[in-house]
Amino acid sequence: MLTLEDQLFTTGRCRYTDADGRSDGAAKICMKVVPGDWESPVVAVLDTGADWSVINTEIAEDLGLFRVEGESIALSTRFGTIAGYGVPAPVTLIADDGDSLRIDATVFISSDWPRKAGTFLGYSGLLERIRFAVDPPRNDFFFGPLG
Repeated sequence: MLTLEDQLFTTGRCRYTDADGRSDGAAKICMKVVPGDWESPVVAVLDTGADWSVINTEIAEDLGLFRVEGESIALSTRFGTIAGYGVPAPVTLIADDGDSLRIDATVFISSDWPRKAGTFLGYSGLLERIRFAVDPPRNDFFFGPLG
């Protein structure tokens, strides 16, 4: 794993792919995560420019996230402005090497989120709560807890 000043900076590493199967051909960082207690990993697009992480509507429904109280949010997206809620939900980053990392995240959910739009990992409520680094030539995403 990566170190900083002789201390561990990250504790896990995963390989990512450059496409999510839904993309328009643009390169994306796509990695496996487990939202909440979902039974299996899903592919999420890492977007450091996204205000919030977004959970696929069907998964959010199955996890009962629409029954959780949350902060009202209007999210500006490529689909236009979408109204929804920021709710607490754990997200696990799956490690290929080292330790997987479960994060107590805040994620955006909306019944108006397009079903085929997928799941995204954004800065507020998730990436801001971890340490991470990207190695593009090797398609490696490194992650670990803060501090």
